[in-house]
Amino acid sequence: MAGAAERSWSSDPGIAHHQRIVLINTTIGALMSSLDGSILTVSLPTIARQLHTGVGLMLWIMMGYTAMITALLLPFGRLADLHGRVKFYGAGFIIFAGSSALCGFAPNGELLLAGRLMQGVGSALLWSNSTAILTDAFPQAGRGFALGINQVAALSGSVGGLLLGGIITATLGWRWIFFVNLPIGIFGGIWTFVALDELATVDHADRFDWGGMTLFMSGIVLILLGLTESIQGSEQLVPWLMGIGFLVSAGFVWRELKIDSPLVDLGLFKSRMFFLGNFSLFLNALARGALMFLMTFAFQGFNGDSPLIAGLKMLPLSLAIIVVGPIAGRLSDRMGSRELSSGGLLVTALSLMILAVSGLGSYGVIAVALALSGVGNGLFNSPNTSAVMGAVPADRRGVAASTRTLLFNTGQLFSMSVSFAILAGVMGSKQLAGFLAGQDVTARASGHAAFAHGLTEAFVISAILSVVAAGLSALRGKQALNPVSARS
Repeated sequence: MAGAAERSWSSDPGIAHHQRIVLINTTIGALMSSLDGSILTVSLPTIARQLHTGVGLMLWIMMGYTAMITALLLPFGRLADLHGRVKFYGAGFIIFAGSSALCGFAPNGELLLAGRLMQGVGSALLWSNSTAILTDAFPQAGRGFALGINQVAALSGSVGGLLLGGIITATLGWRWIFFVNLPIGIFGGIWTFVALDELATVDHADRFDWGGMTLFMSGIVLILLGLTESIQGSEQLVPWLMGIGFLVSAGFVWRELKIDSPLVDLGLFKSRMFFLGNFSLFLNALARGALMFLMTFAFQGFNGDSPLIAGLKMLPLSLAIIVVGPIAGRLSDRMGSRELSSGGLLVTALSLMILAVSGLGSYGVIAVALALSGVGNGLFNSPNTSAVMGAVPADRRGVAASTRTLLFNTGQLFSMSVSFAILAGVMGSKQLAGFLAGQDVTARASGHAAFAHGLTEAFVISAILSVVAAGLSALRGKQALNPVSARS
């Protein structure tokens, strides 16, 4: 392993030094962004009671952050390809810090939502550039290792946020889950502008697709509004919102196929590696994107645990990701990524089936399932990312990284929305709202049974999706060593 570690860095001391700076800096950005995607989860019942938010506003406070990232990833990735990645990435740190202050001081749910949306803008700038900056800095021989570290930070942050959120809420109050971002964001922004070099070759003469950006963002927001309305039981608007949202999204795809300077280069999907690798990523996110949210609400609403205890109970998932992720990244550099990624998805499917049949009974069984889910995702994520990004020419890595993260976030958003829609269908919107607000609506046996039944349905569907994703991953072929430009 020592020889593999040495090959991860350039033999040129100056380049190796810059590689280390890039790795540490982008890891901080990935950790901070992913942390704030989940750190709010265990605090939502407390926030709902203190700010008197309804279920609709509460759901958007939870999902709005990811929704904004999803809507802006492609535009920001494309702008970075045109004008340079480092300055957009550094701006992401600064915007994130400022919007975190707004969230921390928010006197009501509406301003908290506004701050969360602005956090999403900053996070989109970070996510749309970090993977591309990292890929630019490392050759293929060490890229899996670097991406593995980055992905471990992102995945452990998304789960570790649950524990950290519980600790901060219990000791300092929920507002401090935002205030802790201020020094990190300011430091990260200054360090980016001072220490990171722009390695990408940019094309200032190319045009930006503003019309495509408008269509894409509108389609995403309309579909999510439709899913939110279905969760609240307001079914009259659901068909209209969903239908118009899908039509607008179809219009976006049609436009991207017709114009000369598209927001997303659909030609990238001609590569089987890029297409199937990203499709399996989307299905994986759709299968397990709601896992930590569902289990956190289960621990608090079903078992009556405190936010801190709920966060502690999610530790097996986080620890497994932290241990397995770097190992999987190393192995993918040595033996390829297809077998690791496909096997990881099958392990994830097994973990979801265990949760489906557990009936929320023994925590020992649940802990094993959560650990297996962490193992599965650790095996899948960094090898799959390395293969997908390695199949893309250097001048398209910004939009390719944004496309990849877009599909991941879209899968997560739909996973949360669909899972809560399933629960609302089984339990009823009023009872589900009680769960989200931390009210003890499960005192009746029917409430327990309905919630457990809803979770079983959600986890069975998720397990099936993971098996399909594993099949697609196995079909994507071996990693390409010399990717050909998608535009050629």
